[in-house]
Amino acid sequence: MQDFQDRLVFITGGSSGIGLETARLFSSLGAHVAVFARNAERLEQARQDIEGHRRSSGQKISAMTVDVADHMDVEENMRSAVKDFGTPDIVVANAGVGYADRFENIPYEEFDALMKTNVYGVRNTIAALLPSVRGRGGHVVIVSSAAGLMGMYGYSAYGTSKFALVGFAESLRSELKPLGIPVTLVCPAEVDTPFVPREAQKLPPEARAVKSFCGLIGPERVARAIVKGLSRNRFLVIPGILTNIMYLVHRLTGGLATRITSDLVVRLVQYRQRQ
Repeated sequence: MQDFQDRLVFITGGSSGIGLETARLFSSLGAHVAVFARNAERLEQARQDIEGHRRSSGQKISAMTVDVADHMDVEENMRSAVKDFGTPDIVVANAGVGYADRFENIPYEEFDALMKTNVYGVRNTIAALLPSVRGRGGHVVIVSSAAGLMGMYGYSAYGTSKFALVGFAESLRSELKPLGIPVTLVCPAEVDTPFVPREAQKLPPEARAVKSFCGLIGPERVARAIVKGLSRNRFLVIPGILTNIMYLVHRLTGGLATRITSDLVVRLVQYRQRQ
């Protein structure tokens, strides 16, 4: 595994879920870690938690509040973070929100807010840090989702935001490779995070049945996949064997297998509802 000792890692969405687990893991590997999130109280709790996973007392664990959807806030706070903490060797653009419902039930405001956080949040983070990272190399990690590789019932808003990140990451990889800055795109299936219970409140039964094929994975598993992907300098990281198999079949059949399976599951669920 790559040596992360004394490397500086910036992680957005670092107060819970994938971000927190990734921060814990980097801390245990000897890295200095700075986490960013909106909620100051949870962020401080996370900072203390991450500090408890340090390999040595000399590691610096920092935290700063930021709203990734607000590009001015991101510019200002990332500039301060670089000044206070240093230029990051690794940037993990992870902050995001979940939302699931049938398209006809999604208000414009919800769709817009989700896009601002999930898409513009990643854009804002990388745009603010790229000038600093560019000067010394580095590694950019973008956390998308399996819902950004395969369209799913009930995820017209969330899936749109995650598909956008896949395209963004592919373009960014081409642009940054000549500069010696690798890009890693992470696309996990559903992750056991605080979003899951909230999402379940509006999740259509058809969507629940379709996504059950991918199962639920823990954020610590995603964190390990991120570190492993970085160590191997991989572009696409899909945590979980089942999700990898599904994506392979999806690609080999041009998406046909996914569409057929999804349609059959949806029809079965709707048939049972009519009984």
